[in-house]
Amino acid sequence: MFTGLVESVGTVVSLESKGEQARLLLDIPFASELTLGDSVAINGCCLTVAEFFETGTAFDLLAQTLRVTSLGALATDSVVNLERAMMVGDRFGGHFVQGHVDGTGQITRLEENGQDHILGVSLPPEIHRHCIH
Repeated sequence: MFTGLVESVGTVVSLESKGEQARLLLDIPFASELTLGDSVAINGCCLTVAEFFETGTAFDLLAQTLRVTSLGALATDSVVNLERAMMVGDRFGGHFVQGHVDGTGQITRLEENGQDHILGVSLPPEIHRHCIH
């Protein structure tokens, strides 16, 4: 479970296609605090730590993940939002978020309102009921 609040940002080291799957290698500031199998939300999508390298932390992207997220479009040096999974007893200031992605939307409006931004997003009808406004 996640709070949905961005904890940190990381950088894409590489994204290597492997047939219908891919391997995402990220430079993560808190990598030394992770272990194999830990869950990390990357741009809101829950992924599992698959391997550690001197150059970064690896995550495997399955065909379904590539189909319903925008993670397959990441490029080297792209910046991604990161959040570690909640621990029992942690305080949280967001929502309970699983990080399971059911689809992607399209930004239809971006409006600046002082220091805030208002986004309009068009969603596929089948995922409307899963969204909080």
